Formats: sequence, structure tokens, C-alpha cells
Amino acid sequence: MSKAHRGTGIRKEPNHGRGKCAICGTEQIKILYEQDVDGKKVKICKFCKAALKNKAQKDARAAKKAAPAAEQPAAAAGEAQA
Repeated sequence: MSKAHRGTGIRKEPNHGRGKCAICGTEQIKILYEQDVDGKKVKICKFCKAALKNKAQKDARAAKKAAPAAEQPAAAAGEAQA
């Protein structure tokens, strides 16, 4: 099967979707992903999008671990008083 339509979405973009990433500053890289950074919608590269996603997942896991740990001493203190 032919792959004639691959990349047609970025062909319509100015400069074929290439430019300067708002986060890392790399020039002439494909900037295809819109992201909110400091309250502004900016276009970023694939690598910065992955880094932001990984950081968010890491923070979520840390918060999830911290929440049960914070509840546990409070529950233990309640049992000690009873």
C-alpha cells in the first residue's frame, strides 16, 4: 500500500511545521504540539512534550505515595488515643 498521504497535515503548516521550540530553543525542529506554558499556548517539539508528560506522571506517582503516607500516621495516632 502506498504512503502518499503521510505528512500531509504538516505540509499545510508554515515552513512545513518547523520552527523554534518554545521550551528547549532548538531551531528548525518540528513543532507540532500545542502546550500551555506559563499561561500561554505555545508550540513545542516532540521531545519537550514527552519530557513534560513524564514529569507530570512522576509528580502524580509521588503525590499518590505521599497521600497514604500522610493518612497513616494520623490513623495510628487515633488508635493510640483510644
